Amino acid sequence: MPASLVNVPFGELRSLVAKTLAENPTKKVYVYAYASNDPATCVSWCPDCVRAGPIVHERFQKLENAVVLEAATGDRPTWKDPANIYRTDEVIALTAVPTLIQWTQDGPKARLVENECEDAAKLDAFFKQ
Repeated sequence: MPASLVNVPFGELRSLVAKTLAENPTKKVYVYAYASNDPATCVSWCPDCVRAGPIVHERFQKLENAVVLEAATGDRPTWKDPANIYRTDEVIALTAVPTLIQWTQDGPKARLVENECEDAAKLDAFFKQ
C-alpha cells in the first residue's frame, strides 16, 4: 500500500507531526515542505518545487508503511518573510524549499533540501534509511 498523504494546514505542522507519530507508532513519518501554488497559475512559484514535486510524489507511491505530511510554506512573500513559522520554529527550522524530512519520536532525523529532492539516487537512499 502506498504511503498515506496528509495535507497540513499552514502553521499546524508541529502538532500534526506529534499526532501522526502517536497514532502510527510502527510507520515511518516524513514531512514534505514545498512552496504553495500561485493561485493565478495553479503552479508553485518555486522552480525547485516544480521540478522536485513529480519525482518526490512518484517515490511516495512506492513507500510502504509510511505517512507523508505535506506542508505548503506559503506564497512567495510569506515564505521569504524571516518570521515565517517554518523558518522560525527551532525544530522544523526550514532554510529552503522543497525540503523532505524523515521525522522520528526524537524529532527530525534526516533531510533533503532543494535540488537534493530532485535527485533520484538521493531520494532512494533517503527512503531506505
